Amino acid sequence: MSHRRPHPAGEDGQSLIIVVLFLAVAIGVCAVALDIGHAYLAQRRLQASVDAAALAGAQGLPDLGSANTLAGQYGNGGANTPSGVDGVKMTVTTRCLKSSPKCVPANAVAVTETGSVKTLFAGIFGIGSIDVKATATACSPCGEKPLDIMLVLDRTGSMCTDSSGGPDPNCTDMQNARDGLKTFLGLMDPTLDHVGFAVLPPARSLAGGCPYDGDSSSWYGPTNYVLVPLAGDYKHADGTLNSSSNLVSAIDCVQANGTTAYANALEAAQAELVKDGRPGVQKVIVMMSDGAANTGPPSYPAKSPYRVTPCHQGETSSAAIRSAGTLVYTAGYDVGHDVCKSYTGANESPAITALQALQSIASPGNFYNQPDAAQMNTIFSAIAADILHGTSKLVDNNA
Repeated sequence: MSHRRPHPAGEDGQSLIIVVLFLAVAIGVCAVALDIGHAYLAQRRLQASVDAAALAGAQGLPDLGSANTLAGQYGNGGANTPSGVDGVKMTVTTRCLKSSPKCVPANAVAVTETGSVKTLFAGIFGIGSIDVKATATACSPCGEKPLDIMLVLDRTGSMCTDSSGGPDPNCTDMQNARDGLKTFLGLMDPTLDHVGFAVLPPARSLAGGCPYDGDSSSWYGPTNYVLVPLAGDYKHADGTLNSSSNLVSAIDCVQANGTTAYANALEAAQAELVKDGRPGVQKVIVMMSDGAANTGPPSYPAKSPYRVTPCHQGETSSAAIRSAGTLVYTAGYDVGHDVCKSYTGANESPAITALQALQSIASPGNFYNQPDAAQMNTIFSAIAADILHGTSKLVDNNA
């Protein structure tokens, strides 16, 4: 006969306690896991918010104020306020990424958002909330976007006159224009951007000394609109301008003289972009003028639109250039009072002003006007910023 061995006293009670403790721990772990999952979801909402804010902010670069404003509009407190997150704080900073070119003065926007999420179950363990954080960085421009650019300078005699039309021995307007052009070059990347230089009227080349004299026996002859072909040697490796390069030298020494006509200089600049420009690279013309067109090549027939309606011809020439895919920027100062005239001195028909002509010559939105020649640096900085504006993308925060 077999006998069942009796259980020790209290053994059933001990097993029940172990089971209860195990269940309590298991429920606690599950509860914490639910809270962690809830926090993870909140963090993803934060991440979506900072991603949107950084991308939007980068679209405003290189204008730092615009970048901050756009980031604010698309991040917390704006179009992408993360739901279910308490006490969200957002910080926006601009920076230069070495991995991206053309930092003028910043090429990236970094956005950080922090907040907290109230726990549902972890409070029983003394954890009332979980902190969450997300960061994102977006760049613009983000990669190599080479450009072929022709600068076109109105170097006419008015560039060496004062506000009353009298002679200015210091050629203040011309010097301000030179400074503006060099400011523009300082914002370009010679490893990516090739830049050339054209003038109106064309200049005479000299064998020695300053190579581009103000004198010419035939103002709008067939040659010497393009003084310097496209090149990328206008800067040293340290980023300073190379004053011995053909481009910087020509800008520094070209002299003012002659009268104004836009069309031939624009066409010559476009021809250089086609001749020496790189395949698949965006072509750009930046033309600066201080007055209305009032002449044309004397070798053309008397009734040629280049001579009779030089401002309208500038519009026509630019329209053809833009239809070929070239972006055209125009910069004018003190042009509001100038009326376009024929080479005979008669007003163009239909009537048109320099302001209207320069605005029409530019691609839509690409006309810049200032009443003060001293603001040429500002104009050319703004043009450079617009040209360099690129599509933003998210990048590694440690780039």
